[in-house]
Amino acid sequence: MAISSVGTFRKSAFAVVLVASLSVLNAAAQIQNPIQAAKDAYNKAKQQQQQQQQNQKPQQPASQGQPTQPANAPVQSGATAAGSPAANGDCCTPEAMKKIAASVGFVDIVGVKLGMTPEQAVAAVKAYNPNLKIMTLTARLEHPSGPPGNFVRVPYTIDAYTANNRQDLGPVEWIAMQFTMLPGPPLLAKVQRFTGFLASQPVMTSNLVESLRKKYGQDNYASTGRGWVYDSNGKLLTRVSNLQGICAGDAMATGVPGGGATHEGSETGAQVSLSNTPDPSNPALSNLPEAGPDCAPIVWVVASSNVGEGAAPNSQQTSMTVTMESGALMYMSRRATHAWLQAELDAKIKQENDAAAGRSAPKL
Repeated sequence: MAISSVGTFRKSAFAVVLVASLSVLNAAAQIQNPIQAAKDAYNKAKQQQQQQQQNQKPQQPASQGQPTQPANAPVQSGATAAGSPAANGDCCTPEAMKKIAASVGFVDIVGVKLGMTPEQAVAAVKAYNPNLKIMTLTARLEHPSGPPGNFVRVPYTIDAYTANNRQDLGPVEWIAMQFTMLPGPPLLAKVQRFTGFLASQPVMTSNLVESLRKKYGQDNYASTGRGWVYDSNGKLLTRVSNLQGICAGDAMATGVPGGGATHEGSETGAQVSLSNTPDPSNPALSNLPEAGPDCAPIVWVVASSNVGEGAAPNSQQTSMTVTMESGALMYMSRRATHAWLQAELDAKIKQENDAAAGRSAPKL
C-alpha cells in the first residue's frame, strides 16, 4: 500500500477536497499515484478472494473443534464481515453509530480517541498541548433537492497545529481529525498526527519503533509502513488479510482532508454530494476501499514508512506520521450519507412525477 508524502506547511487559504486529500507522508516521491494504487490493489484482492471462493469445492461439515474455513481463506481472527455493522439491521442509524463510537476508544493518539465528539476531541488535544492552534474546516454539502451548485457548509474536520512550521526553528506538529457526516452525529472516525522533530535533533528509528510498540503492542501489519490492526473487541489480529491490510494502507495514503496545512481561514471545503458519495455497501459503485464493508469490522493504527520494516534501526529520523481509524464509523457514515441524499433525491423525483401525473393533457 502506498504511503503519501508529508508536505510543507503553508500559511494561506486552501481547498479541502474530499476526493483528493492533501498528501501528508514522506514516501510519495517513490510512488506516482498512491491513491489509485490503493484502489487497484483493493479490486485485485477482492477479485482473487471471489475466485478462491468460486473455485472451492463443497466440503463436508467439519467435525467439532476443527476450522470450517479452507486453508487458503483469509484469516479474519474475529473481525469477520458477519460481525460488521453491515450485517446488522440497524446499520448506520444514529443510535448504531453512537454504539460503535462507545466501543472503539481502546486506542488513542495523545489522548484523542476514536468515537469522540468534536468537543471531547478538542478537549483531549488541549489537555495534551494547550498551545496548539485549533481550526475547524467545513465541507460543501450539496443537496440533490436544490438547484445544481447550491451547497451548505457543514463542519467536517478539525486541525490542531503548532504556530511554528519550520523544523529548523523548532518542533512542528499537527493533528488532523475527521468526523462522521450528516445525517448522523459527528463522531471521530479518523485521526492523523505528524510530528516533526527539531532538524538538528533527529531520533533513532529503533527508539520510535520501541515507543510505538509500547503504546500499541506488537505490530501485525507491514507494507511500506508499520501497522496495528485490531478486531472490534480491541484485540490485535493474529493474522491480517490482504483486504484488511489495504484498509489500513489506504487510510494513510488518503490522509485526512485538509490535514497538515497552516491556514488562516476555512472558506472552502470538501465537496460532498450524491454524485461523489458512492454507496460503500455496493462494491460495484464504490472506489473507496477504506470505507468499504471489508474494513468495517476492524480498527487500525499505521505509522509512516520511515519506521517500517525497511527502515534500518540505526537510521535517524526527523519526522513521523501516525494514522488511526475506525473502519466501522467510516463505513457507516459514508453509507448513511449516501442513503440520506438518495432518499432526498427519490422524494424530489416522486414529487415531480406526482405533479406531472395530476396535470391534464392538452385538448387534442
